[in-house]
Amino acid sequence: MNQRHLIEQLLDGMDEVRPIVLAARPDDMELRTTTRDMIAALEDIKRAPAIPAPTYTWLCQLTAKLLDAEHGALLKPNADGLIPDAASQALQQHFEQRQMLLMQALQDIPATHFLLDQSSEMIGDKAHGDTSLQNKAKHLLKLLRDHLQHDTDLKNEIQQLIEAFNPSFSALSNLLEQAGEDSPELKQAQQILSQKLPDNIDDARALLQSAHQSILQAGTKLVSASAKLNETMQEQVEKLSSLSSKLEQAESEARNDPLTGLPNRRALAEYLNDLGQNNFCFVVIDIDHFKNINDTHGHDVGDEILQQLAIILQTNIRNTDLAARIGGEEFCIVFAAAPVDTSYTLAEKLRLSIETHTFTSQQGPLNITASIGLAEHVAGHPSSITFKAADKALYQSKRNGRNQVSTAAPISQPE
Repeated sequence: MNQRHLIEQLLDGMDEVRPIVLAARPDDMELRTTTRDMIAALEDIKRAPAIPAPTYTWLCQLTAKLLDAEHGALLKPNADGLIPDAASQALQQHFEQRQMLLMQALQDIPATHFLLDQSSEMIGDKAHGDTSLQNKAKHLLKLLRDHLQHDTDLKNEIQQLIEAFNPSFSALSNLLEQAGEDSPELKQAQQILSQKLPDNIDDARALLQSAHQSILQAGTKLVSASAKLNETMQEQVEKLSSLSSKLEQAESEARNDPLTGLPNRRALAEYLNDLGQNNFCFVVIDIDHFKNINDTHGHDVGDEILQQLAIILQTNIRNTDLAARIGGEEFCIVFAAAPVDTSYTLAEKLRLSIETHTFTSQQGPLNITASIGLAEHVAGHPSSITFKAADKALYQSKRNGRNQVSTAAPISQPE
């Protein structure tokens, strides 16, 4: 029965009770006024609009997406339909903070756009079109890296050229002497290049220009030898640069899943090792009926689902946490320094985010759910025990009907 029907029943009851009460105490004016006020109050409540429970739940879910993981969970009301006072105060403060951040962003973002455009034009070209603030920042970062890398590569290349060229001066000088040529310019160039290049680019350029003039005056033999050596050193620098890039790429691929970009098992192991004896909770996430998605829509669609799920995981963790892909459709999250009740709240919010998200694919929109297992780590135990407990809780979620969070029984303290 809804609120309107309940109020109508109360009004009907008051209509029946009021004559009886007034007949019993006809001279009691205060009682007469009180009963009349009660009927008027019920009429006011009847005219006031009521928010249906589904609408209230929808508003809570919509508002929760605008909050962080910790405060979004506070929107869930108690059994009496009310939000606790402590939660209300925390939400009020959080809303005020978000409002201040939004006001500040409205002031700062235009200035930041202008600053990024001006900075980009100083060392190159500003980003094309009406692009986002993030893309403008990436564009400026690329320009800065290219600019700094160019100066660094040039200086390193010249320094290597000088170091390789210096041992040749004595042989070239002897060769010129045997040919009957006196070359004080060559000795001057040797003296200049024996010095370490200054850190200041302009000073280094002036020093090299002086040496360059001396070398030119030393004769065509020295110029020819210099050109050949410069070509050889350039090839060496290019080979070293290519090798360095390949090593960096290999190191990144060794720690990240190539499909989703999330950390892999190796990166997860290193992260757990860094946590040491600090407490944490381990969460294992598995997509429900993922094999059916691959069988029905193809593995390309399955890959699209995995990539979008990785983004959802990244947006539902804190800066101190780690989300990783540990194989197939199975993912995990480490909630660092979080007790089991907080971790459960975060895991439940994550489960709801997955359930309410519409996944896009080349075959059209898809809705999926995920089963989650949670276990709290006990200091002194290896992390593998915590992982097994969370994995066991995951399969409990599967057995109980999927699309839910199950918490593993507490792990006993090590002896």
